[in-house]
Amino acid sequence: MHHSVVCQQPIKFRRRRRRTCFSVKRLRSLRNKNTSRKRWFNKMSSEKYPRSSIEDDFNYGTNVATASVQIRMGFLRKVYTLLSLQIILTTATSALFMFSPTIKEFVLASPAVVMVSSLLSLVLLVALAVYRHQHPANLYLLFAFTLLEALSVATALTFYDYSTILQALFLTCAVFAVLTAYTFQSKRDFSKMGAWLFSCLWILIIGSFMRLFFHSDDAGLFLAGAGALVFCGFIIYDTSMLMKQLSPEEHILASINLYLDIVNLFLHILRVLDSMKKH
Repeated sequence: MHHSVVCQQPIKFRRRRRRTCFSVKRLRSLRNKNTSRKRWFNKMSSEKYPRSSIEDDFNYGTNVATASVQIRMGFLRKVYTLLSLQIILTTATSALFMFSPTIKEFVLASPAVVMVSSLLSLVLLVALAVYRHQHPANLYLLFAFTLLEALSVATALTFYDYSTILQALFLTCAVFAVLTAYTFQSKRDFSKMGAWLFSCLWILIIGSFMRLFFHSDDAGLFLAGAGALVFCGFIIYDTSMLMKQLSPEEHILASINLYLDIVNLFLHILRVLDSMKKH
């Protein structure tokens, strides 16, 4: 009995040793296969999805708010640089109209020029919406649109006093700066303001059309004040939306929205000040 026990021990030891060696070799072969598969997968994924494109997608994001800080700051610089150039062009054109008696008399004697420029600005606005991603065509269209809008604004300013225009310009700059700073620092969601603002805008358009048939100074003052408030809301809304809805490539669209808000706010403040002087 003792001899049988001694003979069985080496056999069991050899079987365990063989199983252990076989399992180690099998694990090594599987590990080598997995390593080769990982290398092949990494090679194929790097060829199919280059690292630069993935990093670019991560930097840009789906909108400006989700983009990297560098992309976001570059977008804001482009928007407000274009906006500043638009304001400078409009101011220079308006000053040329106001301080040149020849141009002023020509504009007042040719109202058809103003109508044509207004219609062309609408056509260019549609063209800008279509070609806003095509460079440099979008910049040429932006310059032409701004020039036509500047002609319309300059024509409207010929009916007001210099002091009233300067007061309206100062108030518009101050209001725009305050509202812009408030919007960038606020954590509120202003996306719900859009429906209310567009509804109020249509009410103002209908009220202005009815005022052509029922002239009233009080109604004009009320519409001008309401319009100023509406475009203050549009400045907040568009400033918020340029970060949350627009992509980093749509800086021209953002500058147009803010430019139209500033111009309309300026004209409504101008009407309010002029109506208050008359009263």
